[in-house]
Amino acid sequence: MSFLAAGETAAVTTKARIFRSRLLGREDYLRFLECGTVGEIASLLARTEGYGDYFRDRSPESMHRGKVEWIITFLPLLEALPFHHYLRGTREALLRFWEERFDADMIKKVLRIIATGRGNRELLKRRAEFIPMTLVDGERLVAAATYRDVLAALDGSPVRRSLEEPLRRLERGDGNLFRIKIVLDNFFFTRFLETAARLPAAERRGVFRIFGTRADLINMYWIYRARRFFSMSPEEAMGVTLSVRHKLNFETLSSFAFAPDVPAMIGLFKATPYGAAFAGLGGGRVAVDEMRLEHNLYRILWRAAAKCFATGEMGVHMVLAYLTLKELEVKDLFSIIEDVRYQYDKGTIRRFFINPVEKASQETERSEAEWLSSR
Repeated sequence: MSFLAAGETAAVTTKARIFRSRLLGREDYLRFLECGTVGEIASLLARTEGYGDYFRDRSPESMHRGKVEWIITFLPLLEALPFHHYLRGTREALLRFWEERFDADMIKKVLRIIATGRGNRELLKRRAEFIPMTLVDGERLVAAATYRDVLAALDGSPVRRSLEEPLRRLERGDGNLFRIKIVLDNFFFTRFLETAARLPAAERRGVFRIFGTRADLINMYWIYRARRFFSMSPEEAMGVTLSVRHKLNFETLSSFAFAPDVPAMIGLFKATPYGAAFAGLGGGRVAVDEMRLEHNLYRILWRAAAKCFATGEMGVHMVLAYLTLKELEVKDLFSIIEDVRYQYDKGTIRRFFINPVEKASQETERSEAEWLSSR
């Protein structure tokens, strides 16, 4: 590694570790659960190091749910921006591609509005004005009234070629948004991990530890949903997977898709490195299974990102590890806001955090099942 590159990785690693020290701790989580209103949550956030700058001057005590959620949604993206000052070349491109996931989410949201006639364009417009988009013309995208308009907003974008045919099929009435999601996810993971493959070995391993794991989990999750809920054939189930593979190769994924039934498929899932996420599935209500599975998958991702900080390594993967932890913390905050708003049982809610502030036990799992069944 050159002297310049060593300075680059040392700078971003130091900054990532400082940012990580500002993440919420166990006591913070428990204090949030004592709040009686969303305004109280916002006031507490205003007093934390990681969120204070975004809430302090906004009269947090009078904030409503939508405002609080709007602010915290974009914090991971905002916190990525300062790292660009230190990075160049492949590392800078990788961070930029990570940010483009948020642009891809905007494309999905606009397409959903066009397809269903429901959604808040004003919020999307504010987002596009707040943080400029790089993957697509944000102003044209938010104003798009037809699938043809969305395609026009993608002029000059590297994703246009991938989306052109699926969008034309939607326009003809013989496509669906699910296929668009697959195309966008494939575009992101392929470009992102192909770029990561050019990094030095330690950084490359760190990136794949997080995002290779994420790709594996997405593939398992979509095969599971395809077989359990959409009654897809094995071939169709394989068709919804990403082209990216990490620990689960094509043959392993095929064994899931071609399992004789859903219980057999779940049994195969449990034999993988990610098997713990599927423990207890299939024995209760569908809604309970879905909530437990989603939380379990995110916990695996949390551990993969947290593990990077335990290695003592330096590199851009430390930035991505921090941003992943921040994203997952924001998801926990969404859960807290919902649970405080609807006054759910606090003793059980805290065991459903992605951040493992409480270690699960058999008694915990029984409590979780009872709580979920009551929702």
